[in-house]
Amino acid sequence: MAPPTPQPDDRPAQAVRVAAYLEQHPHSTQKEIDAVCDTGCISKVLSDMPRPELLGMGYGLAYGWRTVPCANGSRTRQVRTYVLLHRPRTQPDLFTPTCHQPTSRPS
Repeated sequence: MAPPTPQPDDRPAQAVRVAAYLEQHPHSTQKEIDAVCDTGCISKVLSDMPRPELLGMGYGLAYGWRTVPCANGSRTRQVRTYVLLHRPRTQPDLFTPTCHQPTSRPS
């Protein structure tokens, strides 16, 4: 029996994983997100997520900063954090009527 073919891991699929993670873990750093979501290049995914013209994306992200210790605790540095504000809005289906038509005209 042949092994199953792997599913393509394109940018929209990566963005869905990142969004799901950020919903559960707001104010996460790139390092924390990439360790869980395995995107390959987290900075590219995060920069493409807010762009609605790119593959139907259009996620709302907010940015912040976190102070973390470095150099064995003798210094600190600022690290960018990310928060998911909203997912992309879905476009209405143009071929499905959104309201029902009356069956008879009132007299």
